[in-house]
Amino acid sequence: MIYHYRCNGLNTLVKVYIETYGCALNKADSLVMKRILVENGYEIVESVEEADVVILNTCVVRYDTEVRMFKRIEQLVKIGKKLVVSGCLTRVYPYKVKAIDSSISMISPQSIDKIVTAIESVNTVYLYDEFKSFNVLPEIVEGVKATIPVAEGCLDECSFCVVKIARPHLRSVPIERVVEVVKKVLDKGAIEIEITAQDLSVYGYDLYGKYVLPELLKRILELEREGFVIRLGQMNPRHLVFYLDDLIEILKDKRVYKHVHIPVQSGSNKVLEYMNRKHSIELFIDIVKELRSKVEGIHIATDIIVGHPGEEEEDFVKSVELITMYGIDRVHIARFSPRPQTKSSLMPQIPDPVKKMRSSYIEKVYEAVALSINLEYVGSVAKVWITEIDKSRGRAVGRLFNYRPVVLDVGVEALGRQAYTKIENATFYDLRGKVLSYI
Repeated sequence: MIYHYRCNGLNTLVKVYIETYGCALNKADSLVMKRILVENGYEIVESVEEADVVILNTCVVRYDTEVRMFKRIEQLVKIGKKLVVSGCLTRVYPYKVKAIDSSISMISPQSIDKIVTAIESVNTVYLYDEFKSFNVLPEIVEGVKATIPVAEGCLDECSFCVVKIARPHLRSVPIERVVEVVKKVLDKGAIEIEITAQDLSVYGYDLYGKYVLPELLKRILELEREGFVIRLGQMNPRHLVFYLDDLIEILKDKRVYKHVHIPVQSGSNKVLEYMNRKHSIELFIDIVKELRSKVEGIHIATDIIVGHPGEEEEDFVKSVELITMYGIDRVHIARFSPRPQTKSSLMPQIPDPVKKMRSSYIEKVYEAVALSINLEYVGSVAKVWITEIDKSRGRAVGRLFNYRPVVLDVGVEALGRQAYTKIENATFYDLRGKVLSYI
């Protein structure tokens, strides 16, 4: 079925450009919309200039991101093309978005399956559903990578989190459906499969009344397939601990990256209470120690918010010490910004200059720790999965068994292959290597 767009009295094939910001779940939502549009005869293009319709899939997790989103909406409105705004901004600020220009159509994160309706509507619309439908999942392979969103929402009430407003309910995809989609993307040539969610640790709790992430992963690994590797999304430590032993056994499988992303948010129990995180720093440390003792070479990532209300100097120092004492491999550092409709926004705020100074300092500490860890790989020979292309440099990027990135001396022709690589240099962010031979 082909849809057409009326332009100057002529019927032409509709060209759609999708611009995406935010987390892996947002990117997966864009893939779902892309799939729906392609199946309905639309053409996806790579630039605003080529498009008849522009979809802006937004993020609102931080204030600076929010400012960027509204500025981008204003820019796109001036271009004069049909604009559909999707993503978290539409649930947090629907009226503010509409105030920019009455011609904007909006769809909530739970309504992305209605993207065709939003585009074809003669009048502007706001398509809003309280619960997300998982009738359509992305079965798209980009290069050799596939992202599969298995749930949205969470089971927590963090004081700082505006995403809880945008995606308030835990909604999981049944295990059988996820496995079915994994089979399809493998048939399409996927090598790296990212299993993602807002909080992957609670996957399936709404459907099965228990934690079932290990069961899902075991079902995927039971597939009689080789030549692929699974990457796991972020997991809240307070839930992860209930099945840590099972996860450790799964991480030992060669088809799973030895990589976990466990957001701790602060090294201080006092600040964690202000954040309503429901886990202690001791629990996080115990999980890190257990993983390190049983999964050789595991890569551990975390998130830290600097300058949350209640964070005094001694609390900030505890966050710094957490990175240095436990050698956290990757730290995503965010300077706290109060978000609308959150409890943290109503608390006494830390002055911006203090937050800026602290974030700058902890960034430098993290970079020093990460560089020290990465330098240990220099001179070694390692096997990599070549899964992406660094477009800015035209170089292939491989991943070690623990998801550590290696920028290689080869180009797009190496995509999808495995290779033995000599690690020759390192930055705090990645390794640099030379391909010795392909496998």
